[in-house]
Amino acid sequence: MPKIVILPHQDLCPDGAVLEANSGETILDAALA
Repeated sequence: MPKIVILPHQDLCPDGAVLEANSGETILDAALA
């Protein structure tokens, strides 16, 4: 399962994040899930 790494941002996501996505799923769909 692919992983999407979101780097830290002072206002939006201070701790960063690691999301798991299904193959063929868009980055936007994975981030909103």
